[in-house]
Amino acid sequence: VGVDGLLHITDMAWRRIRHPSECVEIGEEIQVKVLKYDEEKNRVSLGMKQMGEDPWQNIARRYPSGAKLFGKVNNLTDYGCFVEIEEGVEGLVHVSEMDWTNKNVNPSKLVQLGEEVEIMVLEIDEERRRISLGMKHCQTNPWEEFGALHNKGDKITGKIKSITDFGIFIGLSGNIDGLVHMSDISWSESGEDVARDYKKGDEIETVILTVDTDRERISLGIKQLEQDPFQGFLAQHDKGTPIKGVITAVDVKGAVVRITDSIEGYIRASEVNRDRVEDVRTHLKEGDEIEAKYIGIDKKNKSISLSIKALSEDEETATIKDYKKKSSGSTVTSAPTLGDLFKRMDK
Repeated sequence: VGVDGLLHITDMAWRRIRHPSECVEIGEEIQVKVLKYDEEKNRVSLGMKQMGEDPWQNIARRYPSGAKLFGKVNNLTDYGCFVEIEEGVEGLVHVSEMDWTNKNVNPSKLVQLGEEVEIMVLEIDEERRRISLGMKHCQTNPWEEFGALHNKGDKITGKIKSITDFGIFIGLSGNIDGLVHMSDISWSESGEDVARDYKKGDEIETVILTVDTDRERISLGIKQLEQDPFQGFLAQHDKGTPIKGVITAVDVKGAVVRITDSIEGYIRASEVNRDRVEDVRTHLKEGDEIEAKYIGIDKKNKSISLSIKALSEDEETATIKDYKKKSSGSTVTSAPTLGDLFKRMDK
């Protein structure tokens, strides 16, 4: 009496097969190897692929990481494609490794079943019989190419591809995008307000701020096409000089001063008067034109620190010096007090 054995589909070939008919036909005589015999259940497990050498043996030696080769696409999925690099050995090209710029594209739009493609070996896991392959690595990296052709500070023109809550995306050569962050649109106005002046399809000029090839990011700026008015102000005004401005906002702790259309100053309560000021609103109001001494800067908020008190003290000191200079030719019996000086000046 003959004994039947089961040749499972996974033991027919080292390569992936979808149906037994790809390897055998009914009535065909084949050579197989007994893999297991279950005497109790009278079952025999057979293997056909085991008649030949296991192609996964020493696979890492034949295909070291970084090696480029050609293979045939033999399966497509939503997450990538499988490429056969030799009979019985296939690797996965994940969708993120298929193209530099189209990371979420359907694989069927990039390759077809049976198509021969060039791939690079990224990683081999012999124990789990898995090979990670990459297609994009056989093409020029557009971010590296852009970085090689352009430098920080270069001006570049491109069309607006989209406007989001955090910035404007500009289309660049190599089918890649650069981002103008909201904070890099204008020196004086909020990015959200200025962004409304732009629309998709507009061609605009920008400045390259950074090129990060590893993170695949290019930062661009619009406001950098012009000098930072804050830095321009600092270059034109020395610390200690008197500054004129108009009060635009006042609260208990201080007052905001408009110095120019793009430069603001701030006067803290302690810098309003020599006497203690509990509420700045009792001394200053919106619309007041004031003059104060430039005593410092707030780099974080790009604001000029001002002091009415310090300017008053400077003027007082200058008045005393001027009086002493005028009185230097006359005989003074005793040193005058500050009250004496002002009484004499009033005469």
